[in-house]
Amino acid sequence: MAFAHAIKLDELTIGVGRQHIINGKTLALFLTESGCYAIDDACPHRGAPLHEGACIGTEVVCPWHSARFDLTNGTHQNPPAKSGVRSYPTRVQDGMIEIDID
Repeated sequence: MAFAHAIKLDELTIGVGRQHIINGKTLALFLTESGCYAIDDACPHRGAPLHEGACIGTEVVCPWHSARFDLTNGTHQNPPAKSGVRSYPTRVQDGMIEIDID
């Protein structure tokens, strides 16, 4: 794994998504009670920015058409999305969130 620095952990708020571009990839970052998660930011249904969606536990709800995605693995939970999004391993080192985008 090749982790790259993303942002400081204290820049995230539990339950609030944040968009971050790293090495040309646009990601949605979420901090929950159970950890930090990174997924592709575009909903596969119509391209909605998932970082703007409601974060409920370890799921994010698409802000446009209410498809849900599991933040732990990117799988879609309901239509209208017919596929999931890629999820990326994260870790926290010295207060920085690092993401493996390889």
